[in-house]
Amino acid sequence: MSKDSDPLSVVLVQEVSRYNALLQVIRDSLFKLDRAIKGLDLITSELEVIMQSFAENKVPEMWSFAYFSLKPLGSWVRDLTERYGFFTEWVQSGAHTCFWISSFTFPNAFTTALMQRYSRKSGMPSIDKLDFDYSPMNRSISDFVEPAKDGAYVYGLYLEGAKWEEEKSHLCEPEVMELFVMMPVIHFKPIPKRSKALQNVYECPTYYYPIRKGTDSRESFLFMIDLKLGEENAEFWIKRGTALLMSLPS
Repeated sequence: MSKDSDPLSVVLVQEVSRYNALLQVIRDSLFKLDRAIKGLDLITSELEVIMQSFAENKVPEMWSFAYFSLKPLGSWVRDLTERYGFFTEWVQSGAHTCFWISSFTFPNAFTTALMQRYSRKSGMPSIDKLDFDYSPMNRSISDFVEPAKDGAYVYGLYLEGAKWEEEKSHLCEPEVMELFVMMPVIHFKPIPKRSKALQNVYECPTYYYPIRKGTDSRESFLFMIDLKLGEENAEFWIKRGTALLMSLPS
């Protein structure tokens, strides 16, 4: 797999490496904690921090280096299991027909790989001359039996501050007390850069998790996704702070 020049295969190797590194840190710290509890080793200050995190249902800080998350420990462990399962299936059975973009530690590497694949296929000299066309697909994930010819079918995005009207395919008001709404599968299709900006669309900012500023070392912002407007104009959704998220607080 390491000799495969397919950009997506390169991204897969990078993602699996990061998750394996995370799992190794988890294994090592739990092994040390188990020995300390049994009285076979001293309980260090590092282990005390881990035990305190467990008591508060929080993810130990030393486990949180691979990707952003606000989930409590129980939900975080389930999410990690699902993430690793996604990539395990990819390794064992080949690329998915639909990609869970939220499972990537670096989603921008995935979208760049889609551009690179299209660039090689189409003969475009540079991905700088390419852009994405975003088409929400009103079909369930199980309905996709073949991968996209260009780009990829992507799922795992949540709308904050708006709702997606599936029948008319445009933004609309969310229901009362509805904070986050799952977006349908979106076709990320590489195309040559447009000479003119699209009309009647909201350039929706996409973030890795609800804390939009990220950290000093890494931004939460990823990219903009064009979503078709309905009755309200783009300014309305800007004031609402409408955005797409790849991860929820719980």
